[in-house]
Amino acid sequence: MEIAQQPRFAKPEVRSRDTAILIGYSILAIVFLIAMVFASMSSGTAPVDFAAMTAFP
Repeated sequence: MEIAQQPRFAKPEVRSRDTAILIGYSILAIVFLIAMVFASMSSGTAPVDFAAMTAFP
């Protein structure tokens, strides 16, 4: 019966932490995309190789 009486909504401090985590992951993804763009501009990287690395990590 204790399980049925528990609140179903997350506490506000948990939601704010979730927002910080999502923002952090978004920034990390943007940094990785920028790194991929700079890596693709180096000489010796064929467009086909870059497409294969992107599609098949």
